[in-house]
Amino acid sequence: MEENTIPSGADDQTKPQETEIQPTVDQVSPDSVETKIEKVQEPPAEETPEEVQEKTESKKEENDIETKEEINLSDLPLDDLIDLFLKVTTSDDWYRNNKQIQNINRVFEEKFHIDLKANKQKFIKEGGNEIDFYFKPEYKIRFDQIGYDYRKKRREYYKSQEATQKVNLEKKKAIIEEIKNLINVEQNINTIYNSFRALQESWYNTGAIPRADNQNIWETYKHHVERFYDFLHLNRELRDLDYKHNYKEKLKIIEQAEALQQVPDIIKASRDLNTLHQLWKNDLGPVAKEHSEDLWNRFQEASKAIQSKRQAYQKDMVGAMKENLVKKETLLKEMKSLTEAPIETHKAWQNAINKYNQLREEFKTIGYVPAKDSKATWQEFRDIGREFMRLKNVFYKEQKKEYNQNINAKKALIEKSKAIVESETWESRSQEMKDIQKEWRGVGFVPRKIDNKLWSEFSEVQKTFFDRLKSGFQRLTSEQEAMQKEKIAQIETLKAFTFSTDIETLKEEYNNFWDTWKAISRLDTGNQEKINYSFSNALLAGVKKVELDNEVKNEILMDLNALILQGDSKRLQQELQTARTNVSSLKAELTQLENNLAFFSNSSSENPLFKNVEKQIKTCQNKIDKATEDYIRLKQIRNSQEKSAKKVSENSEQETEESTEDN
Repeated sequence: MEENTIPSGADDQTKPQETEIQPTVDQVSPDSVETKIEKVQEPPAEETPEEVQEKTESKKEENDIETKEEINLSDLPLDDLIDLFLKVTTSDDWYRNNKQIQNINRVFEEKFHIDLKANKQKFIKEGGNEIDFYFKPEYKIRFDQIGYDYRKKRREYYKSQEATQKVNLEKKKAIIEEIKNLINVEQNINTIYNSFRALQESWYNTGAIPRADNQNIWETYKHHVERFYDFLHLNRELRDLDYKHNYKEKLKIIEQAEALQQVPDIIKASRDLNTLHQLWKNDLGPVAKEHSEDLWNRFQEASKAIQSKRQAYQKDMVGAMKENLVKKETLLKEMKSLTEAPIETHKAWQNAINKYNQLREEFKTIGYVPAKDSKATWQEFRDIGREFMRLKNVFYKEQKKEYNQNINAKKALIEKSKAIVESETWESRSQEMKDIQKEWRGVGFVPRKIDNKLWSEFSEVQKTFFDRLKSGFQRLTSEQEAMQKEKIAQIETLKAFTFSTDIETLKEEYNNFWDTWKAISRLDTGNQEKINYSFSNALLAGVKKVELDNEVKNEILMDLNALILQGDSKRLQQELQTARTNVSSLKAELTQLENNLAFFSNSSSENPLFKNVEKQIKTCQNKIDKATEDYIRLKQIRNSQEKSAKKVSENSEQETEESTEDN
């Protein structure tokens, strides 16, 4: 039976009791006065704001079957979805929109994941490395900021509710003190009674108090109310006045209960009926006996009508939960099939992981199932997840062993190539070098990041070998000495040169220096790297001397540095290492700041320390974004450099093979 109704046929103890009044207090001694009073009902334990919020959200989720969203979130473009997110989180009743906010979050993440995947595929298709991919568009930054503001406002709201409860506690203590003092006031009895009624109304109008104090403060209040009634002896005149007041108020409650039958939302109607029953039981006293039975029966009939509708609604709920159970069981079968079919390649595992994550998220979005099946369903869900992850880990552990074998094989080929280059008989071993190239192509898969590094080293050795074949290698020929002198003279000219302060002229000047330098033939690898380093430093130093606005100068230097790095792999590697270290350091700093912020969870957001930490987090995040952009830029330069080197090596190999065939 619903908590908001009383069974038909309940005895008199169930109903509010009326007291028969003796003629007057003056005519009869206090001991003989019938002092039965209406029992002051104990209210339900008051809930914390978080519990009220959670309970409200839970009830909203239960109502998903009969409530339909007016907006199909999945059909909204991202900008409109973000605008709706902002509107919902900043509306006057934002604290009641948690379910809608969660749905917006879910839909946004789905759309963002699709956009992310598309951009990632495009990036890889254009030649980028997957590990270098970074994607954080403006709309993502905006959405994250709105979410951050919402979570901050929600924390502040709950803190405000806690403070309000403490104020309400002090108000109720003050009301109790005033009721205590009424007993000793020498005034007209009607005036005292009116004061008492005003204090009672003030008590019930005062909001929630901290849960820990609720029981104690209620018992204290009840005790002093009963003492007050004892003091008044409930004389007939006041009792009649109380009867009339209670009669009018109970009529209002009955009319409200009857009007609830027209409310389409049965859940809301049931909650409102519960509130009316609390008012009937706790806030109002008895009425005259001739009206008591009629009022109660009328109120009970209105309650039964709401109860019947609620029972019909619950039957529909049972059917919906059974449908949810069937949906979850279907998804569990699909998830389990992923653990039963053998998966033997990296690509197949990636597809399986994506499919599993999709099914897993879909499972979580399905609503409640019957209580008797809920535990078993979740247990099976967790068991399948553990088995899937176990199989995935086993596969990648085995694959890692294979990768290590392939890495060692490629390293051995690099060492073998170096040994040929350094040998005395290197000129006669071109076929052996070609065989090593064929072996390299036959080695199995190696993770791209490591493979790129190994390939760079391998191709450099191969290039050195075939360059020697084409040029008739000598340590330093007279021609190379002449080129070296020409390069040194170019560096001296650069050091003495004064660059223009006009931006366009300045760019033209350092580009001319760079083109002239590239036009001079290359020395051997070791000497070329050293002299390139000297030229690059001289060019950077000359541009840095130019007096320009800091922002403009930084852009000029960034453009020049990109130009230099394309031709200086050693300097590029050093800057990459520095950028990588900088990003890691900043991320560690951000993690520490966020941990520090957690210590302020119960503090005011106006706390200067809290504000300072928030400011530091924002600054650190900006630094991370800037450092990440610099790192990605350097990686792109290196990728371009490696592609060029690989292309040169392949052309050299082809030319050598053609030359050998001609011979």
